[in-house]
Amino acid sequence: MMASRVAGPLVAVGLAALAVAIRDPRYLLSRSFWLDEGWVVDSVRAPLHQLELLTSSTPIGWTAALRLVPPVGGPERYRLLPLAFAVLTALAAWRLGRMLRPAPGSWAWLYGLTCGIAGAASVAVLDHTWLKQYTAEAFVAVALALLLARVERAWSWRSLAAFAAAGVAGFLVSNTAPLVSAAGLGGLWLTTLAARRWSRLPALAATTVAVGLADLVIYRTLAGDGGTLALRRYWRLRYLSLDDGVADAALHIWRRFAGELAGLGWGPWWLALALIGVGLVAMWRAGLPAVAVTLPAVGVELVALGFAELYPYMERRTVIFYAALLTVTAAAGLATLLRLALGRRATVPLAVAGAVVAGALLVPGWVRAGRGDIPGESVKHQVADVLAQRRPGDAVLVTFGASYSFAYYWPDRPAFVPTTVRTAVTFMPTFPDRPELVLVHHPRSVKAMIDGLGRGLRLGRGRAWVVFGAAVELAAIERRAKGVRLVGSSGGAVLALADQAGRPPPRRASQWATTPRPGAAAGRPRPSSAPARRS
Repeated sequence: MMASRVAGPLVAVGLAALAVAIRDPRYLLSRSFWLDEGWVVDSVRAPLHQLELLTSSTPIGWTAALRLVPPVGGPERYRLLPLAFAVLTALAAWRLGRMLRPAPGSWAWLYGLTCGIAGAASVAVLDHTWLKQYTAEAFVAVALALLLARVERAWSWRSLAAFAAAGVAGFLVSNTAPLVSAAGLGGLWLTTLAARRWSRLPALAATTVAVGLADLVIYRTLAGDGGTLALRRYWRLRYLSLDDGVADAALHIWRRFAGELAGLGWGPWWLALALIGVGLVAMWRAGLPAVAVTLPAVGVELVALGFAELYPYMERRTVIFYAALLTVTAAAGLATLLRLALGRRATVPLAVAGAVVAGALLVPGWVRAGRGDIPGESVKHQVADVLAQRRPGDAVLVTFGASYSFAYYWPDRPAFVPTTVRTAVTFMPTFPDRPELVLVHHPRSVKAMIDGLGRGLRLGRGRAWVVFGAAVELAAIERRAKGVRLVGSSGGAVLALADQAGRPPPRRASQWATTPRPGAAAGRPRPSSAPARRS
């Protein structure tokens, strides 16, 4: 008993350390925010009453939670929030795995450790430890599965209320919480009716109605505005359609699902599917049939929402929550096979060989994914360059791809107003008291950038710094700008000068847009001293 009390906290600490270490926190806490993250982090520079305006690409609970991050560390410290949810995902997976033991106290350590490691180092979640709600969605999904398992193990109003409350509260930080809670309630309905446990129906009916109404209120009041026209157009190729017939649609559904299975890190899709199948059987035999039903039920929901054009089907970022469930289930399948092999002395070598093969499949993918996948925009470095090198009177042109991150890194406090153009979010940053800061608000508009550059050159008397997001924006300016000479250093801001007779021709943007700074590793610019941001 004493050993188990000591081992539990040690395993929890070890899993938390693994979840953090494998994500390279030095990289996460120094990499410049890019466009999608700028949409999110801008909210910390806005007054509290504008919280709803600035909540577009993430749930409002996630936006509010950013304000709980302590003011310690560099400007990228807000990525501690997705990192914290990654740790919670590992711990929830560990606790869920311990409940999959075939008998009380039997092999709980194996199931817990296997599921916990998989939850800590899930390839799907590793790929997107951005300042978005993806790790929160993974945690909420696994945590709901855990609470659902507790309902099945010890049915009571309290356990049912805990599951319902977590589903509703989870909707505040996870767009996909209603999918998991609905699938879980559906599993409870099926198993309750199949077992003819009529006395449970009133509590189950009341819980279903309460969760449905609460989710509807949250969606209509706090979550509905996130589905902008620009976002729906962006995802249109990820929806499902019957335009080419049922057979073609079915093949399309399977190919995307198989692609998702292959991306879980368990080897080819058929191996991942086999492990998931064994894991579902293990859940059922452990007395958790509703949990086993939840996984395929969520898949059915995703197909239905894809046809309704309400949610993209099997898109890498939007199904991270489902990938986390699939990963933990596959880990339960692996633990089951290891348990069966370890149960007999003659098959112990087979168990060891299976564990080695699993490690050979999983670990390299974990290491590659743990290196991070944050797009290589360098707005922080460019802002530092401008602040260090600008002259009095210089203007600054900020392209659309850099404008939201610029609003966070620039020392002066921006003002946020409702957007006047079609973008993925409902707000845009402005600096009304700083006319020399020219922000482009039209995405993918070369004309808007050229017009903004002309305005900046007039305001700066022939000098305007260009802060850009993607390199293609700078390349477009170079191609279209006439009578302008561009001067810049690799990875830094670019100075635009009104060209005069006898000046050398402009350098090509590719000379500085695609070359890392001296001393920086490819794909990871060396962190530079960012300006102290005034709140």
